[in-house]
Amino acid sequence: MPTPILMEQVLPAGVLGPHETTLDIRAYLVPHPAGLTLVDTGMAPSGHALDQALADAGAAWTDVSQVVITHGHPDHTGALGHVRSAAPHAQVLVHPAEELEDTQPLLDGETVGGLTAFATPGHTPGHLCLVDEETGAVLVGDSLMVQDGRLVRAFSQFTVDAAQAERSLHRLPSLRGARMLFSHGPEIDQPWDELDVLLDHPPAG
Repeated sequence: MPTPILMEQVLPAGVLGPHETTLDIRAYLVPHPAGLTLVDTGMAPSGHALDQALADAGAAWTDVSQVVITHGHPDHTGALGHVRSAAPHAQVLVHPAEELEDTQPLLDGETVGGLTAFATPGHTPGHLCLVDEETGAVLVGDSLMVQDGRLVRAFSQFTVDAAQAERSLHRLPSLRGARMLFSHGPEIDQPWDELDVLLDHPPAG
């Protein structure tokens, strides 16, 4: 089962609202037969939380064979430089529409490191959800998030194409029944039922 790496980032007033905000950020370690896949890197360039998560798992950077990036926003790529230094042997994969340098392409339906890519563009042009082939768990990236215990859409101010993001959300029920794992927020009970309600109430505008 994917293991969450919990991180918090304090954002100054004006980024997500009029007040200083603490953002819940989660990367994931996903085991597979040849090692570990790291999904996203968090925001802090130091990568200390990633180092600690590997140590807590009894693993090392030499065990990380792939790094998969759900999308190119800095809260998902901030420690990528540290990761590249610590695990120079690891492939770094992302959808090419994200235009991240020195990466390998990962396209809809392709499987790498125990994860199958599920294209969900809209939040960014190449946003990917990822399905853990062993457990069926869906890592939804920023397609959805949890705030105050409720399932919500991604932050609108950081979504490049809201209409496309909404169409992508309507793809997700084809994966129904699996656990949802979020980049922002903890797991919730009955996420698919909450998604049904969300899709029945399109965003204003």
